[in-house]
Amino acid sequence: MIEDKILPEAFKARIADTLGKEIADVLLPALDTEPDTSIRININKPPHSPLYKDMTEVAWCGSAFYLEERPRFTMNPLLHAGAFYVQDASSTVYETLVHNLGLESPVRAADLCAAPGGKTTAVLNALPEGSVMLANEYVGTRANILRENLCKYGYPDVIVTNADVSRLKKMKGMFDLICVDAPCSGEGMMRKEAAARTQWSEGLIKQCAALQREIIDDAVEMLAPGGYLIYSTCTFNTEEDEDNAAYIADTCGLTPVQTGLAGHFGIQPEVKGTIPCLRFMPGFTRGEGLFVSVFRKEEGPVGSEPKKGKKSVKKGKAGGADAKMLADVGKWVTGEREIRRHGDSLLALSAATAEMLDRIPKDVRIMAAGVEVGEIKGKDLIPSHALAMSTASARTFAEVELTEEEALRYLSREAITLPPDTPKGYITVTFDGFPLGMVKNLGNRCNNLYPQEYRIRNKA
Repeated sequence: MIEDKILPEAFKARIADTLGKEIADVLLPALDTEPDTSIRININKPPHSPLYKDMTEVAWCGSAFYLEERPRFTMNPLLHAGAFYVQDASSTVYETLVHNLGLESPVRAADLCAAPGGKTTAVLNALPEGSVMLANEYVGTRANILRENLCKYGYPDVIVTNADVSRLKKMKGMFDLICVDAPCSGEGMMRKEAAARTQWSEGLIKQCAALQREIIDDAVEMLAPGGYLIYSTCTFNTEEDEDNAAYIADTCGLTPVQTGLAGHFGIQPEVKGTIPCLRFMPGFTRGEGLFVSVFRKEEGPVGSEPKKGKKSVKKGKAGGADAKMLADVGKWVTGEREIRRHGDSLLALSAATAEMLDRIPKDVRIMAAGVEVGEIKGKDLIPSHALAMSTASARTFAEVELTEEEALRYLSREAITLPPDTPKGYITVTFDGFPLGMVKNLGNRCNNLYPQEYRIRNKA
């Protein structure tokens, strides 16, 4: 609960006027209550036992759970291993929405406003195996956080970009599923963030609604025939919500999709117009404010069978890497994957990921692609942290299981001691069977290779 920042009077009057007194009488008092704490399990790295005591399932997402109180998540090594993601319960509905689309073949998906990665990873939980995800974030610092979270989540067929969406629209008609969790006025976060209260204004609403339509226009161009668009905001006003949903249907020509969730679990329907929408609102649902609507482009098949990949080097793409180095890399990953060089890194790419990578415009910054398997330093190849975290890792390196105390030291980038019989060379360290990263065992000591920028900074 935010005690020192009151709700703006103009905001309260607007809520009563646009959403109605009945909703306002429930919503506004709820915005001054404590928010719930919830997590979502990574279905590709499921924990072996319940993560916390007294977990209660989120009604609209079977992989998400409420916690009785907020623990120090940073001190749980399984968070850093990517076994779960801390996410507001409302946003976990993305997993259910994608699951309910009934996608069976691999698809090309894009999350255009993806940081910090909660909705991206929720979608990854529901995509058919072999699908590829392009996760984009415009703000550079947030894009770094997105890359870190997706690295830990370990899905092997993700490309992370840092660009204005207008640059990506050159990938016209490529995507079977596009998520637009648009930058918004943030009214739905007023229970958690003081800034959402202090920055609120009528002008901000108008500014956000205009920006959202620009992103929507670009997203529709990128959407393939038969593809789905999920539009969402974390705000309550109708200009950014129902009005933009109507814009998607009436101006952009997409067909609204019934989700079947409105009226269940406290989820409210649209308050304006006839486009089917979902409204998650404190007081009605256990979670923060979220508006969601789903659309489909003109009829056509959804999903594409990727070309069969192979563990080989695409000609001209892996200069400076010798044959032995490339042969070693081929053993480090599972599946049929092409090896490419990107800067000083070697990437393992499925055929579908490689195809998408080739179609990214040249003026788009690529921050990660596929599985980064190693970094070339002179004549040496150092296995990467991303390889250890990936579900496509063949886990060919020797492994050492750490205690919780040792794991936290490792994650803080402190020195750890390996058992005396540990072989020399690169070693994967694990906790509860989940890889945390790599070390290099020199015999008398080992070098901690956990990324400096990911380290736990405060264990107190």
